[in-house]
Amino acid sequence: MSLVGRLEDLALPDIFQIISLSKKTGTLVVRSRRGTGMVVFRNGQVIQAASDGIRDSLGNILVSQGLIDQGALTKGLAQQRKEPDKPIGMILSEMGAVPAQTIETFIRKQIEEIVYELLSWDEGFFNFELGEIAPKDKIEIDTQEFLLRSGISAEYLLMEGTRILDERKKDQPREAPAPKRQQPVAAPPPAPPPPVTTHHSYEPAVAEFRERIEKEEPRSGITALKSMFNELRFPTATAEVTLLILRYASEVVNRAILFMVKRDEVRGLGQFGIELKGASADQVVRNIRIPLDCPSFFSTVVETRQTYVGPLEENDTHTAMIKTLGGDRPDEIMAIPLIVDGKIALVVYGDNLPDKKQLRDVDTLEIFMSQAGMALEKALLEKKIAELQKERE
Repeated sequence: MSLVGRLEDLALPDIFQIISLSKKTGTLVVRSRRGTGMVVFRNGQVIQAASDGIRDSLGNILVSQGLIDQGALTKGLAQQRKEPDKPIGMILSEMGAVPAQTIETFIRKQIEEIVYELLSWDEGFFNFELGEIAPKDKIEIDTQEFLLRSGISAEYLLMEGTRILDERKKDQPREAPAPKRQQPVAAPPPAPPPPVTTHHSYEPAVAEFRERIEKEEPRSGITALKSMFNELRFPTATAEVTLLILRYASEVVNRAILFMVKRDEVRGLGQFGIELKGASADQVVRNIRIPLDCPSFFSTVVETRQTYVGPLEENDTHTAMIKTLGGDRPDEIMAIPLIVDGKIALVVYGDNLPDKKQLRDVDTLEIFMSQAGMALEKALLEKKIAELQKERE
């Protein structure tokens, strides 16, 4: 999976959830006016973090906490010059200067502090590179000092980071309001109308799926799935719903593309997992246009309004799309329509590349998209009602 973009379009908490859900290994680099940060994931767990805004070395932290003296640190640094690939924490532990458990505790605290700071960034650029690799533009800090053998749950960091950020906002002093001119007392404005709610008759499959995930033994991804269901109940923008679809699709397939359905064609809208040599996958996907009057699984899905799961048939349309996406041909694909207000608005395409394993849990993604369509209907209805109320004021 490869993710590149702006934090204004895809927030760090969403990026963390995508990586966590898909259990990916790689390096996330974030750059903004506030600095540069790096987080390393292994199988969706955070094992390393660094920031040019937090530069205290592990040795200095241990000295400042009174856990070792300056002499022990000097001796450890001298040994590290002989073994440059060995972290200072390991050297100090082997010297008997400080227990290994204490080293790991401080590394964990440092990683948490860095991640919580990065989660507060809401503007800038991010780049997630797949694989256990060092970032191209290294941060000038010895990141190996803050490497954990056992990772920290990304979901835990998100929940705890959100709590800490909320507490910080509450503690910030509010600006005193500017003095107002004396004005005659007016009657209080009328109370706002109650929030608009819509009620849908959920399909039995949706109700059954909800009941199942509530009763099942906890497993990876269930907590995030419940959270996404809750987010779908109160959508604030169409972009949030489409992002949730891609986030959950990452639980089912290694790579996927979100297509927008127009009158006579489908257009690439967003993606994850597409890797192309010498080209931006996001830009390539956004340039894809597939006519609906040509034979393809897209035309079949739009005409039948049904999900397609199966082999990719041989035809010119499919061959051209596969060539655009790198040339590898999948053994199995899926295409799921998103129906909003009786019309197909989006189609999610996914395949079994690169491992070519059989696609599983497609039915749960289909159910999730069914509810996403309902959420979009609700968001559009509330927007129309708000606009009507504004016109009457």
